[in-house]
Amino acid sequence: MAVWGDRRRRAIVLPALLCLAALLAATTLRADAAPRHSGPDQTRLLLRFSDLVLGYMNFDFSEGENRPIFCSQLTHPEDTPPKLKRFILRFHPRGCIGAFFRLFAPPGREQGPRFIGTGVMALGSDRAADAAWRMVPILLGRLLGGQPPREVDPGIRIGDATRRFHTTLQGEAGFLGSRTSFLVWRSGNTLAVVETFGPKLGEDDRNATQLAPLQQAHIENPTRYTGAERYDAEVPLDDPALKQPVYWLGRNFKPTGLSPTRLADADTFASQTEREKTGKEIRLAYENADSDYLVIDEWNPRQWQVFQKSKLSHTLVSWHCTETRTVQLPEGTATIYAGYKRDYRKCPTGPPTSFTARASLPGAFVSVETPFTLHFAFPSRIYNSYEAMETILGGLTLRAKRTG
Repeated sequence: MAVWGDRRRRAIVLPALLCLAALLAATTLRADAAPRHSGPDQTRLLLRFSDLVLGYMNFDFSEGENRPIFCSQLTHPEDTPPKLKRFILRFHPRGCIGAFFRLFAPPGREQGPRFIGTGVMALGSDRAADAAWRMVPILLGRLLGGQPPREVDPGIRIGDATRRFHTTLQGEAGFLGSRTSFLVWRSGNTLAVVETFGPKLGEDDRNATQLAPLQQAHIENPTRYTGAERYDAEVPLDDPALKQPVYWLGRNFKPTGLSPTRLADADTFASQTEREKTGKEIRLAYENADSDYLVIDEWNPRQWQVFQKSKLSHTLVSWHCTETRTVQLPEGTATIYAGYKRDYRKCPTGPPTSFTARASLPGAFVSVETPFTLHFAFPSRIYNSYEAMETILGGLTLRAKRTG
């Protein structure tokens, strides 16, 4: 995802960060793909968005590099226990993990776990799978402070054999002592795991029990896990806490004369605290193939009045050399502001280099390429013209919110 959403994601997934080490432990039961599957792509065997209710987003393992799935070979650092090291050197296990965090719960639906982890390890032989199955408690204990987790009655049979583990998270004081549940099972030569977190251990067990059969269905009938299936940029826009209408360019915007661009990330500032800090309700970031970003900010009418009183609202818009052009929209009006990167006393002789636009639409005020510093308006690489701004303004449409 784009960098715009990293702040929100880190704030929401603190519990996930604390139990991520445990998830990695469970899913480092990794090996070459089993012959029964149609290739080495073990991502086909993981849980995916279609298995979850609306409101979940990917946990990004790569700090903003858009890698919601992590696949790797298990390594053996110097402090690896001898038994585990022998297993790794003998079978060279590989596997994949993915994770999701809950941004919101759909109206009328159970909230579901705050964090869901999914992992798989497909082994190349019965002997390798037997060895991996014996290693499960050791691997979990390896990254849980050295103490194996407590094994409890799984309460369900999935595949050929099933085990359930409970453990206590270690880390930040706010979550120290929180409990999480792992459901691990074997299906032929494939080992799989689902982890669920909070707020209650009994609910974690129930949620893992509900999710594991969905993952088992992918193990029995693997299909390609496409990038389109992993796409989550629109999820925040469906948050029921967001009452403001959303004007956007669609998921994919292919304007004449400009590079096609795709919605890369959406930030919604639905809480009172976030609105007070940012002065806005929505930020949309579009990205094209050259990694150029187009940013659209949106306010409700009350917030817009607050923003207009800020110093930042005058950047470029009120500068001495800035020119304006009014644009009529089907359901509102807009003004394009064309100026330069600084507020010069003597205007440059060349054409304007920095552009922004503001639109008044039913229920919302929209700003395109809003300057984000008081004294400098960074020129855009591709949206620095009247024509580009008019094209973007003309593409704004009201988005319908999904509810299911």
